Formats: sequence, structure tokens, C-alpha cells
Amino acid sequence: MTPRTGGGPLLPGDLSAVGAYLDASHADSTRDAYARDVAAWEAWCRGRSLPVAPPADPLAVAAWLAGMADEGRSPRYVARRLSALNDLHRRAGLTPPGDSEGVRRTLTGIRRTAVRSGYRPRRARAVDTATVRALVEDLPDTLAGTRDRALVLVGFALGLRASDLCGLRVEDVVPAGHGGLDVLIRYSKTDQEGAGETLALAEGVRATTCPVRAVRAWLAALAGQGVTSGPLFRSVGKGRAPRLGEAPLTTRSVDLVLRRAAERAGVPVEGLSPHSLRRGFATTAYAQGVPEKEISRTGRWRSLVVRSYDASSRWADPASGSLGL
Repeated sequence: MTPRTGGGPLLPGDLSAVGAYLDASHADSTRDAYARDVAAWEAWCRGRSLPVAPPADPLAVAAWLAGMADEGRSPRYVARRLSALNDLHRRAGLTPPGDSEGVRRTLTGIRRTAVRSGYRPRRARAVDTATVRALVEDLPDTLAGTRDRALVLVGFALGLRASDLCGLRVEDVVPAGHGGLDVLIRYSKTDQEGAGETLALAEGVRATTCPVRAVRAWLAALAGQGVTSGPLFRSVGKGRAPRLGEAPLTTRSVDLVLRRAAERAGVPVEGLSPHSLRRGFATTAYAQGVPEKEISRTGRWRSLVVRSYDASSRWADPASGSLGL
């Protein structure tokens, strides 16, 4: 923040309150990632006897970015670390190093060099309905298996991000019309201020893969353990009498759940991630003729970026075949 000039002194409590709200301006996952990125910058500086405290020397920042690129780090990874350092400076009321012409051109050069070397950003593989069926049909009828089945099916049926799944609470799922459930997404990557969005979770056509039945089974299992509120998806201990955790699953845990299910079902794990459920939702919905407006509403896409998630329709009516060639 910019130093205050004139007037009476600020009390320590004033500054701590500001710091708390600054922290809250980012999602937990972003804040944690930025903290790791800043720590990496500080360690790099200490290794070269450079000052750690901001403002950072733009030349040093450019060298840091170039070093990461030389180590084989992706342009996306390098850019995120720069974003963390920029954020550190903005919070202190200082000019971000990313505003420096030298730093900007270094990052541009890293991106162009990577592309010329054949680099392509890794994208999550979209899963289809048959793959999702395979992921859940072999899950055991244990407490953990019941949880994992509900998590995978809800994630796919509603096109949820891993962070959305982690943020769900028991009280966010309520009965609705047509035998389905209303699912409240309290906040998300594109709704950091928590306006919230209620999504319709419809019944499936197969008992074993019906997301509504899976959620109801998990809610019943939670109730059997005395849990009627709090995080919907939480850790399950091992042993003959597994105990439920009190904290929500992390996005890393969601990834592990999906990979374990894939290994059990014999589904390839290459390119598989929680985002595969979201991409798969969009791709499958397009293929089934669901209107783009409804896909965007359910997935909470605010722009036509949703079209880039569709891997099925480019040959439906390609423009290249309508040119009279």
C-alpha cells in the first residue's frame, strides 16, 4: 500500500485489518500458489546475495524468468511466478516488475522460443459418458467409494471445477422438482465475490451412474456418521471404521480421487485431471445437441470460450467445405 502522508498515526490493528482483506481478495488456491512463487523468488535472490525485500530489480527479475525457461519450465509456469511477484509489489503500493519493458520482452521471448521449439500448452483430456461410467462402476460400496462416485458424477454432470467441488457444503444440496436436486455454487473462479449460482442436477438414465442417486447415497452416508452440515466432500480415513474429516477436500485430493478411480477401472491417466470432467461436460453436451446457452449457463462461462472446450463439432458443418473449392 502507498505510505500515508499527513494526519495521525495508523494503529497496528488498522494495518492488520487491511492485510486480512487484501488476503481475502484472492482465492485460497491462488494465495497459496503465490506464496510458493514468492518464496521461490526470495530463495533465488538469497542464492545470489541479492536483496529480497521489494522493490525488485527488473534486470534480476528478467534473469530469474530466463533461468526458469532454461530449466524447461513452461511459459505458463514462468508467467504465473511473475504474476505472484507483481501482486506482491501492487500490495505494497510499488510498481510491479512486470511493467518493465525488459521484463515484458523477456517473457514474450520465452513464449515465442517455446512455440518455435514445438511447445503446446497441456490441456486436460475431455472424458465422455462411457469413460465416466467406467470410472464409477467399479468403485467399492465403501464410505470412500460412495464419496468418490458422487464427486465424479456431480463434477461431470454440472461441469464443475475442482475448486467448485471442494467448496460444496451439505446444506448447498436440496431437493428440487422432477426428482432432481438444486446445487448451490456459493463462489467460484469467476465469482470471487460470492453472488452464487444454483444449478439443476437432473436424474440419470442408469441407476449406477445417476448423479442424483449418488449424491443422495453420499448424504445418507454422511448422516449415518452424524454429519448434516459442513463440507460435502471431505476426507475419509482408512481402516474397518473409517472416520470422516472435518475440512473439505483440496483440489489435489480431487485429482487423486480421479486418478485412483481411473487406475481401478483401467482408464488411461495420461491427460486426465479434474478439469477433464469440465471439458467432458461441454464436449458431451454439444454432441447431444444441448443449446450453447444452457451449456454456458451450467458451466458458468461468461464468454464464447466455452466453444474451445467442444472437441466434437468442428466436422459438423466445417466452413472450409462451403467455399466452393
